[in-house]
Amino acid sequence: MAMFLSKSVALLTMNMEQPWTIKPWHVKVSLRKGGIMVPDYAIKLPDKPISGPNLELEGKCFLVTITINECETVTVRCRIHHWHNNPLKRLPNVKGYWEGPLDPIFPEDEAILITLPKPPGPKTIET
Repeated sequence: MAMFLSKSVALLTMNMEQPWTIKPWHVKVSLRKGGIMVPDYAIKLPDKPISGPNLELEGKCFLVTITINECETVTVRCRIHHWHNNPLKRLPNVKGYWEGPLDPIFPEDEAILITLPKPPGPKTIET
């Protein structure tokens, strides 16, 4: 499970109009849509809050740490995607977003992002 998670990209779909701050349940929902059940308490977010809507964060990565069975930890990439219910206001779909450059929200994460295994392609996690 740890290897699978370390290769995954959790796409967090966030509202384009309503204010939000990333919470563990956002990551939990993204992982659940990929068939992975993780309780909130097993998800450690970055120390600095991530809030929006902020289109400067679109497609950018941040890292979370998932604790598996209270004994093993794994770093998982998350990407932010802004969503609007009105199709005319939505951002265009970016095919193969997982293959794009790893542009971190926090510069200190860049060294870790580079060392993570490359995502396998279409089996990435999406919300």
